[in-house]
Amino acid sequence: MVIHQQRSYKKLIIGASIALVIGAGLTFYMLGGVEKVRAAFQPKAEEQSVTLMGKIACLPRKDGGETSALSCALGMQSDDGEYYGLSGGAQNTELSDAAGSDKHIKLTGKLRSSSDTTYTMKAIVAVDSFTFTN
Repeated sequence: MVIHQQRSYKKLIIGASIALVIGAGLTFYMLGGVEKVRAAFQPKAEEQSVTLMGKIACLPRKDGGETSALSCALGMQSDDGEYYGLSGGAQNTELSDAAGSDKHIKLTGKLRSSSDTTYTMKAIVAVDSFTFTN
């Protein structure tokens, strides 16, 4: 009888351990994986004001997939070739209409880090103001 109880206790411990590991794995998956969990625990960098010049563009996908007008994540390609995501003023139709054109733009805003794993970008700019320069 004692041996049977010890075996049941061991099975219970093993079952609970397996359930705990599976639960932790599912939680990790639901939180978005390594990059998003890492970003959640990193201290927030102080926002930095920036002025950038370049052109409005659809952000390139990290997986190399095609972007279309319907799946365009609006961003900016600066004169030095870096891509930035846009927020705030990015909702402006003037910016959306300029995507893919040769219009040159100067924008100012606050630089924020990005934990986005879908698009290639250096950071996100919360747009305060912009002007087209040509």
